[in-house]
Amino acid sequence: MSAPSALLSEVQFQCCICHDVFSEPVSIPCGHSFCYTCIASLWGDSTIISCPKCQTVFHGRPECVCVLCKITDHQAHDTVPVEQESREKKESLEVFAALFRAIERSRAELVEVMERKQKQAEESAQTFIAELEEEIRQLQKKRQEMEQLSHSEDHAHILQVWSQLLKPPHIKQQKISNSLCLQVDVYLDPKTANPWLTVSPDGRRLQDGEVEQDLPDASERFDTAPCALALRGFTTGRHYWEVEVGDKTAWDLGVARQSVSRKGVVTLSPQDGFWAVCLRNGWEYRACASQAELLCLSKRLQIVGVFLDYEGGMVSFYNADTKTHIYSFTETPFTEAVFPFFNPEMSYSGTNKSPLIIRPASVVYNSRDLEDITI
Repeated sequence: MSAPSALLSEVQFQCCICHDVFSEPVSIPCGHSFCYTCIASLWGDSTIISCPKCQTVFHGRPECVCVLCKITDHQAHDTVPVEQESREKKESLEVFAALFRAIERSRAELVEVMERKQKQAEESAQTFIAELEEEIRQLQKKRQEMEQLSHSEDHAHILQVWSQLLKPPHIKQQKISNSLCLQVDVYLDPKTANPWLTVSPDGRRLQDGEVEQDLPDASERFDTAPCALALRGFTTGRHYWEVEVGDKTAWDLGVARQSVSRKGVVTLSPQDGFWAVCLRNGWEYRACASQAELLCLSKRLQIVGVFLDYEGGMVSFYNADTKTHIYSFTETPFTEAVFPFFNPEMSYSGTNKSPLIIRPASVVYNSRDLEDITI
């Protein structure tokens, strides 16, 4: 019985056209199966299409369906001719390939733009730093000349040289690009404010309240000096903020190390962790360096800009109204967090009662936000 069964099984899988085992077997509507190439060659371009086995005539060329799909569980599935499926897959692949090429082109263009902008930003930053360094060299040179002049007894020579020394160094105007610094929103930390000071609910105004508040003597609070720090400190990056000083006759502004002493008398100097400028007596502007330096300003300050470059070790001050540079502390190796520092000083019987007001930040410093800043 086994031999006839094997023979019957083999006959079932033979093409009646080529009398060989099916190659790419397909089935036509009458149910008979053939090799795809055999039935396609037999029909050729003939207009009368019939089954070579049962002679059933078809109206139009029927679709040849994969035999496996008809005799297995795939028989209920939607089917399409192999050529059509191949053509559709090829078209889909071509569309995908075109899309992939377009994405690759866009990615390459984006990378190129980013690299170009990064290079421009780095070049702009280097130019800005180089001009600041040149300004510092000129100012240091003038400082040395003034120190030498202070020891001279030749009054005529002093008068002759003095007018030249008062002229600011000629440094070309430099636009601060948006790659250099981000103007930040600064808010006061009430926990650091001296009990005699009042901090506004929005955290932007600081002034003498003229009445000592009953507040906890926390370790972070200044208990003698009328000072306060910002809520947030910085350990990296470039940052800029502005403070309205208005018609005040005394104030201190700058940055302070997180670890500065907050109890007892406070000395404003880099050695003590403060980098600040101050106003006294309504007209004396000073840089609180190791030895206080008198600042010769052509206009009274109304809004002070403070620029911190943590990695660059620099703190600079600007007249935000006239966009002019006031003073810079340089070569400062910051080793811990530094915080914006504020001292509105006491009201002095009402002559200095106006608050220090921290201005809301612009988004970024660029040529539209700040026109040419004279350095």
